[in-house]
Amino acid sequence: MTSARHHVLKQFRWINGDADTWGMLADPHSLSAIIAGLTELARPAQPDLILGIEARGFVLGPAVAAALGVGFVPVRKEGGMFPGDVIRRVTAPDYRGNKVELSTRRDLIQPGQRVVLIDDWIETGSQSLTSAHLVSACGAELCAVVVIVDEASDDARAQLPPIHALVTGEELPVQSA
Repeated sequence: MTSARHHVLKQFRWINGDADTWGMLADPHSLSAIIAGLTELARPAQPDLILGIEARGFVLGPAVAAALGVGFVPVRKEGGMFPGDVIRRVTAPDYRGNKVELSTRRDLIQPGQRVVLIDDWIETGSQSLTSAHLVSACGAELCAVVVIVDEASDDARAQLPPIHALVTGEELPVQSA
């Protein structure tokens, strides 16, 4: 866990006012440490499945799932191709005020399964909350949310299962002017 935290804090950058979590994944040592750290945060929830939201969840989720020996299920954003019986929900506004339609395939999540959501960042929790509704609609349980950076609002924290993170937003370097 210490190595993962070190790599996040060392590699994290602000680019034109936006958080760059992609850059930390480009370094092979950082990528490996971050995946190992997320895996250790997810392991206590004893998941049957890892859920990942497009796009960073598609990168991080399968790696964590493989490390835990469980399956991976994608959550697509509006416009993504997704054949089969798809369940859809619209998020509450995110930190930019945007609502997004999220979807997953109903047949990929079985009733009674324990699911952990893996993503890079949580702030308003709108996508995590909507993912929890998708999981619940399939009869399964979202047991934990595991992220690189936690800036979850109190409201989101109250509505979600436990949130586990490598770092908090307060630990990140300050944006330069």
